[in-house]
Amino acid sequence: NRKEVRFSNKKLSFGALYNLIHFFYADRLEAPVDEMESLSRTCKVCKCEELRKLVDKEILHLRFALYKSTSKLGLENSQSPRRFILLGQSLPREDRLPSALRRVLQKCLANSREEEFKKTLANEICRNWKDDDLADLTVKVDDTVFRCHQVILASRSEYFKTRLSRTVDFLEGNNRVHASLGLPFLEEHDLSTEAFEKMLEYMYTDNLEHMDPTQVRYTTKHG
Repeated sequence: NRKEVRFSNKKLSFGALYNLIHFFYADRLEAPVDEMESLSRTCKVCKCEELRKLVDKEILHLRFALYKSTSKLGLENSQSPRRFILLGQSLPREDRLPSALRRVLQKCLANSREEEFKKTLANEICRNWKDDDLADLTVKVDDTVFRCHQVILASRSEYFKTRLSRTVDFLEGNNRVHASLGLPFLEEHDLSTEAFEKMLEYMYTDNLEHMDPTQVRYTTKHG
């Protein structure tokens, strides 16, 4: 069920795409200087405009530095930086990883809250409506079904990493709504929807706002 994306532009390199994907996960970009133009093209294709602007700015800076050094010392004696390193905080706040994950979380929570209403829709309409959050897991807490991402839960919680590794847990029960969506299904019985929502907030954004102290003991187990 994995999706494949193909790039047809021959000017794009595997190395540049690899470095860009690494940046998506780690919020740190590191690339050889001689691959920066390819990196800029890859950013343009992937519509990472703010990142592309920073890369292009650095390319111009390096060209000027190289011209200045070669004009003074001669081409054979010139030296230029070998690697380009950029941290996520160099980008505008809305383009950084925490902000991006918060937007994903908000979309997932909005879809989760709409679950009762969606039960009245035809399966195909329901499926198309919810594809926008790219969720690949559903977790039922009380009467709410949360749409989540396995990679986030597994990387942030040993509890969920263990549960997700046991595929026998998937598609628990006989709930037709979740079966129609074709997503793995887990059910939690010993915490409230409010506590689980706060736990998701921390997992996705590495930050908590306005947490009720009484919710702490419920979320510790899953941390």
